[in-house]
Amino acid sequence: MNSLFEKKASLLSWIMAFLSVIFVRIFIEQFLALANPILPYEVVIEYVQSFYFFSLAIVIIWLFISLILKIKPQKLSFVLIFSLLLVPLPPLIDIIRTGGEAYWSFYLFSSPADLWLQYRTVFGHLPSAIVYFGTKITFIGVILSLTFLVWLRTKSYLKTACSTVIIYSILFFMGGFPSFFYYGYNFIFQKKSFFEIKSFEIFEFFGSPNKILGVDFQNFKYSVAYRLDFIYFILLIALLGLLFWRIDRQKFIAVWKNARFPQLVYHSGLFFIGIAIGALNYPHNLRLDLFSISAVFVLLICVWLAWLASVVVNDLNDFAIDSVSNPERPLQKRIFMREEYTNLAWFFFLLSIIGTLSVGFPFMVLIIVYQIIAWAYSAPPFRLKKFPIVGTFVSSMALLMILFLGYILMSDNQTIYSLSLRIIFLMLISGTICLPIKDFKDIAGDARDNIWTLPVIFGEKKARLMVAIGLFSSFVLSVFLLNELRLFWWAIIFGTIAFLVVVSEKIKPRQIFWPVLGIIFFYGLVMVRVLFF
Repeated sequence: MNSLFEKKASLLSWIMAFLSVIFVRIFIEQFLALANPILPYEVVIEYVQSFYFFSLAIVIIWLFISLILKIKPQKLSFVLIFSLLLVPLPPLIDIIRTGGEAYWSFYLFSSPADLWLQYRTVFGHLPSAIVYFGTKITFIGVILSLTFLVWLRTKSYLKTACSTVIIYSILFFMGGFPSFFYYGYNFIFQKKSFFEIKSFEIFEFFGSPNKILGVDFQNFKYSVAYRLDFIYFILLIALLGLLFWRIDRQKFIAVWKNARFPQLVYHSGLFFIGIAIGALNYPHNLRLDLFSISAVFVLLICVWLAWLASVVVNDLNDFAIDSVSNPERPLQKRIFMREEYTNLAWFFFLLSIIGTLSVGFPFMVLIIVYQIIAWAYSAPPFRLKKFPIVGTFVSSMALLMILFLGYILMSDNQTIYSLSLRIIFLMLISGTICLPIKDFKDIAGDARDNIWTLPVIFGEKKARLMVAIGLFSSFVLSVFLLNELRLFWWAIIFGTIAFLVVVSEKIKPRQIFWPVLGIIFFYGLVMVRVLFF
């Protein structure tokens, strides 16, 4: 038994196995079972919903089992990966019983009294349209298997009994998640008395036909799943972060420290600028509620994940440079091996795709384009960062995708056609002439690896002057491209401050980005004040 806990399943094995079993389950439900045909996008919604449901259930149970057994979660990775084989079982069991059909095992939308009754009777007293046959059998199988595992490991009757109750409670919590979430929401905002909550109110809460900012999702059948996905994604990222922390604290901290927070803040700012511009063009879509705010957070987290994936790609291809300029990075300190670091990049990328797809297909396309550009910038055969001007222009193109991501969240039909070309040109020009600011800290490493950045070609002092002039010009350029003369003196003031910061030799290369980012932030606040109010 102990040998099973010594074996480990890699992150890549988990990714491939999990994606595969979810695919098999959807294949069984939608193609093998007797069911009405659904549209391709509805198949995607089914897949994403199943992805969230089972990933959340597995991660929560994983954390609990590791806690009660008092072992590191990675020691359960090999054992628990076999639990994925249970995921496709419910529809198969239903098909065997019915002779071809899979039961509709939907969420429990129940009043507190009804939900307590369903809990006490193990998913009994369900509405007539919902049948938990294969699902109930599989749940019982999961509970028995995991409690048997706890018994073998601990030989404790108390821990085994507690595990049975808690694992069942976790599965029931997932089955009744909309109800539990609404109870919490109602408690926080004091909508009505707890015992006065009705089941139809919960369904109306999640199944509302209202637009989510600019996104008009009108598929009534999947409206509940669509909105639930926002909550699930945020919860999943939080739990995966906790699991990562419990598995290997050193690696978690290494990823955290290596996130390049100035660029992360810059990406976040561009996303919110896109939302602000979209709100200016589509003021009728600026209606904030729980799901609108959740959609913003989902996309913001996806931006962070996409950035982290691009950081890993950059680190993998800049090993020689970082050995000279950034010896504190994870690969240089051998905290990660190249293979597991590569798998981590794929994992971040996958999560960013799933998250953006939860909001809508156009958002996923933009995040994929961002990642393609980031790969072409950092990795062979293109490795466009080697070429001056070209590299920063490509980086500006990638950053433009983040602005688009925020903008289409507000726009009708998720298009960028109404976005002014002046803003696009301002972004591209400013980024191209200002982004070399990030290269000052890597002069020695870039020169060694033949990366021809402005600081490498002209030296630090001249390059500082060139970047400072470009930065000042960008502030002034914003006045004319935005056609807003009220910004002129503000642009002169902030541009001058930015110029002086960049050319000042008292500010070390590694510290330039933060003050410049702060100057841009405050200028952005002035722009918002002038343009919107």
